[in-house]
Formats: sequence, structure tokens, C-alpha cells
Amino acid sequence: MKQRLLLAFFALSLFITSCGSDNGLDGNWKKSAEYSGSGRGGAVSFTIGDDVYVGLGYSNGDYFSSFYKYNTTIDNWTSITEKVDGNEIGVFPGTPRREAVAFSVNGKGYIGTGVDEDGDRLNDFWEYDPTKPVAERWSELTSQFPGGIRQGAVAFAFNDIAYVGTGYGVLDGEDQNNLKDFYKFENGVWSESLGYGGSKTTDATTFVIGDKAYLVSGKNNLDNVWEFNSTSETWKQLKDIDKDNGAEDVQRTSAVSFVIDGKGYITTGLGSSSREVWEYNVAKDDWVERTSLENEVISRVDAIGFSIDNRGFIVTGLNGQTGLSDMWEFQPKVGEDDDDND
Repeated sequence: MKQRLLLAFFALSLFITSCGSDNGLDGNWKKSAEYSGSGRGGAVSFTIGDDVYVGLGYSNGDYFSSFYKYNTTIDNWTSITEKVDGNEIGVFPGTPRREAVAFSVNGKGYIGTGVDEDGDRLNDFWEYDPTKPVAERWSELTSQFPGGIRQGAVAFAFNDIAYVGTGYGVLDGEDQNNLKDFYKFENGVWSESLGYGGSKTTDATTFVIGDKAYLVSGKNNLDNVWEFNSTSETWKQLKDIDKDNGAEDVQRTSAVSFVIDGKGYITTGLGSSSREVWEYNVAKDDWVERTSLENEVISRVDAIGFSIDNRGFIVTGLNGQTGLSDMWEFQPKVGEDDDDND
């Protein structure tokens, strides 16, 4: 009920918001290939080679098992399933869910945790191997995620090692609400990672630049930015957002992020200015506002943000309870041009 009320308020307050693209800031939003599946929010994504996979999620009470992959070369989305003798094979075999996490390591994709249509949180993890026959590509991990059931967590990866943490759920049999624990996934096995010094949080966002990951905002963590060093496996708190040249509007939950040319970008989500786009400069540890989502882009929460070929995109998301399927690319070095969205 709490989430439905929150999303209803979001739709009422932001659906007709017109922050406009004509704000004199740098950057341009260009409409890209529409997601081929049903519009949805709370989906997951992972990248393998030249393909980005997006699936699961929900819309208007319907939960999805479908996955589609996007390839920049053909600029199109295609289903990962096939029809054989009238039967669809290759469908995700686990429980349909929203607010799960996903990552890719060693040429394979992984999804886990989340919450199902009955409101039950999950802790199972599944592997997707695109090199196997279609009917055999999904398999459940035998190594159990040690962090317990949760939703709204974050995940990031470096080469062959991934990390999953934070979120809202239960740990050690007790309802912990927001969580701050992190776990390491390496060679198909889970282990507890080094401690994270920040606040318990959920619905944060993360992006990776070089050998470091950045955890930004989230519930109970709105003004914080934390940096994870993958070499030393240590966390360091960076400058608070609300003290950074008036950049308090970076603060939000359920946002998306992506990386272009070594800079992180955050947009959408729930916050006072969720249509705004903010660029993070690692070297300067500061935020600069860029061109907001253009008028054609419907406000949304629980979208997907991803980077591929040094390009940044947002796709899907929820407006109220309605799932969206449009995709937009942000071009930080291109001047605003609304004509390219026709």
C-alpha cells in the first residue's frame, strides 16, 4: 500500500511537469529504439559484450518474466526467447519480480533478490549464459546469497568480481528495514565483503568509473556519496551533495545512472527535481547540472539506466502504476535539438 500511494503521488505531481529542455544547459536528449517488450518499471539490466539485456519488472499489477536485448549496431531490441514447435523456450524460469539486482561477470549475466507479486521478498540468484543452447541458458545458482531476502538493493561489478548490497529486507531472521551490508561474488561463490560505513539505505543508485564504484543518494542516505575502491575493497565517503555548490537537487531515490567519458550521470527517480540531470566529475568531486529531461520524456521512477560503447541511455520506468517502454540517449557534448526527437 505504501508503494502504491507513493507512486500515485509521483504520477500526480510529475506527469504534467514541464521543466523543458530549453534551459541553456549543456547536453541533448535523443529518442532511441523503443523497448520491444511491454512497458514496465522495476526491471533489471546487465550487459554482455555488445548487448544490453533488460527484463522482469511490472506494470499495473502485471509481473513479467520476459527479457529483451538491445544491440547498438542494429539499434533494435530483440527477444532472447525462441519459438520451437509452437512453444516459447528461453523464458526466465524463476519467479517474476520487481526491484531485483543484476550484474554481469565473465561473459554471463546474473539476476537475484527482489519482490514478487504477492509482496514476498526473494534471495535466489540466476545465471544467464548466452553461449549455451536457448533452452539451457538460465540456471539457478547453487551458491546461496548470504544476505537474505531484500528488494531495492544495488549491484556493481569489476571484470570478474561483483558486489551486491544495501536494500530493504530481512537479515538473520529479523526485519531490518533498510540494510547496509555488502557481499562479494567471485568464481560463482558468495562471501561477505568489507564493511560499508554509510547509512542503511535502499533505492540508491551506483555507477562504475575505472576501478571505483560510486553509491549515490537513496533513502536515509540522500546527501551522501560513497566511493568503493575495488583494489583495496574499501569504502570512502566523499563530499556531501547538499554542500556542493547548491547541488542538493541531486538527492533522490529510485534514480538511474550511467557513465560517459569517465563522468557519471544521474536522473529520473523520486525527488524535488527528478527531471534534472546531474553530471559527476570524479577528479573534482563535484556535480554540474546538465540538460534536463526534455518535454517529450515522461517523468518516471524505477527506470533502467545503462552505458554501452561510451553512450548513456535510459529506458522503461513507471509513471504512476503504468509501465513505459520508450528509450532516450543523453549526448553531453551535443547542443539541444528538439527536432531529433520527431
